[in-house]
Amino acid sequence: QFLLGQSSVGQNRAEASRQVLAELNPGVVVEAHTRELSKAFLASFQVVVLTESPLEEQLWVGNFCHAQGICFIVADAKGLAGQLFCDFGEHFVIDDPAEGDPVCATVQHISQGNPGVVTCVGTEDSHGHLFCDGDLVTFSGVEGMTELNGQEPVPVHVLDAFRLEIGDTSSFSPYRRGGLVSELRQPQECSYKPLCQALEEPKIQVASPEELPRSRSLHIAFRALHAFRREQGRLPRPRVLADAERVLELARSLGTQQGPLDEDIVHTFASVSAGDLCPVAAVVGALAAQEVLK
Repeated sequence: QFLLGQSSVGQNRAEASRQVLAELNPGVVVEAHTRELSKAFLASFQVVVLTESPLEEQLWVGNFCHAQGICFIVADAKGLAGQLFCDFGEHFVIDDPAEGDPVCATVQHISQGNPGVVTCVGTEDSHGHLFCDGDLVTFSGVEGMTELNGQEPVPVHVLDAFRLEIGDTSSFSPYRRGGLVSELRQPQECSYKPLCQALEEPKIQVASPEELPRSRSLHIAFRALHAFRREQGRLPRPRVLADAERVLELARSLGTQQGPLDEDIVHTFASVSAGDLCPVAAVVGALAAQEVLK
């Protein structure tokens, strides 16, 4: 924990961290709440983040936040593994669903017809345009066919790397020269599942199929760790074989419906799960902070 020193030993971590944390940004009010969490207390927030929280607490807080329209995040690190869960409610609007700048291209010609065909060139580092079927576009700076300038966004159909079909231009003035066609990104509304449903139907996304068994096994390992802590009142002791074997037994009972279990991963995870490593916590914390900003 980066904000604590030797003199902090024995103190409440929230109280000991508050002053140093507040100094990072004087424009942010930082308060320490050391009493039990209550629904009345949670109801005052736009987003709630839980860390080092028992599964039972995660579930009731998650259900409450989902019902109240409060964004809910779980962030945790155990040993070398981290976990992040986000529930932004049933009607979360993403203003910019794509990464990077909107696509645009220079117009070379626009035909009169139904549909009209736009011939264009792309950006300096592209030989053609980068539009996709269904993209909404607007036009500006077109000479001749000025009806397109300021028109409501229209969907495009990609013919090839240089040509796009748009709507009916047969009644428009003849195209002369110039113009820019630009992508207009529309906000998207997403619906998130509460934690209780997400645990029943986990949707694990990985960069490659080879990573799926490992990711699924870590997901089960975290659930087994919660079960072990509920059973024993503590985390598994480091490198104690009996504790790791018990976590593995619990994982086997939890993961039978979700594909094969990588038992070596679960065993290793259980053996080091009592450890707190600042670099791992920093990575998980940074990811969680970005989700909070959303």
